[in-house]
Amino acid sequence: MADGTIKSLASRAAVWLLGGVYITAGALKIADPLAFARAIMDYDLLPETLVPAAAVLLPWVEAAAGALAIAGRWRAGALTLMAGMSAIFLAASVTALARGLSPECGCFGPLSGRLGAMTLMVEVTTLAASVWLLRVETRGRAG
Repeated sequence: MADGTIKSLASRAAVWLLGGVYITAGALKIADPLAFARAIMDYDLLPETLVPAAAVLLPWVEAAAGALAIAGRWRAGALTLMAGMSAIFLAASVTALARGLSPECGCFGPLSGRLGAMTLMVEVTTLAASVWLLRVETRGRAG
């Protein structure tokens, strides 16, 4: 196989995996917005008045970004959104841990565990994957 073919297959697989992670994470939180609101509150980063809107809207944005990336519709925009969300989630996690908090991560709704090293690994991986995919996606359009 040519190097370009391998890279193309790798990027397609990565889009499906990353998109699937975001769709799954969003869908699990959509199913129980009250539980997700409690998880958001435990991070102690947002004013209480913004938590209900974040708990309802964020999962839909996650699921939509994942679906759009997989579908190839506005893929660069979807990947940019996923990179931004991953960076925000990573910053929120690091901030919570630095303040000695140990909330439920809230990442995958009822399947979430406590915030910790595994959460940070997932956040770093999704951030790196979305940035790499965005670079692959936009490289073909440059020039």
